[in-house]
Amino acid sequence: MRKIIYLILLSFPLFIGSSNEFDNPSDYFPVLMERSELEKSVFYRTPQDIVNPGKIYYKDNTIYLVEKYKGVHVIDNTNPSNPQNNAFINIPGCIDIAIKNNSLMADNAIDLVSVDLSEGVENINVTKRVMNIFPESTPPDLDYIPYMFNHSNRPENTIIVGWEKNNL
Repeated sequence: MRKIIYLILLSFPLFIGSSNEFDNPSDYFPVLMERSELEKSVFYRTPQDIVNPGKIYYKDNTIYLVEKYKGVHVIDNTNPSNPQNNAFINIPGCIDIAIKNNSLMADNAIDLVSVDLSEGVENINVTKRVMNIFPESTPPDLDYIPYMFNHSNRPENTIIVGWEKNNL
């Protein structure tokens, strides 16, 4: 009888440590967008508040500041003591950018887009889209997508364009 009690007591931590495969091991939940919406999601917007800044790119007295998972702030830096936030380019899922000549290249979630800036930021258009070139982004606190958010466990034709912290 003693052996059974010891066995139960020793195995108890194993049961406590086990987890349901559908539990979310992350503090974040995905922001999803349908593929059709993603392909129409790059456009000009009026200036937005800087909340979650990322990469900075500087070209011709203009600062391009990534707002993680949201898009790119366009800041006029002609007067460095008084930079002006002039516009925002909406690019869901954006984390990284590069600029060559008048083309801004950015990740639009899992796609790579090239945006023509030659007619000004107010008149941008996507000149090229390379689909499915990047893996979906992972939550900031993990290096993988939790099982509960894999393609098979979420609505069809949806793409992860960002992650929001669970404030519960």
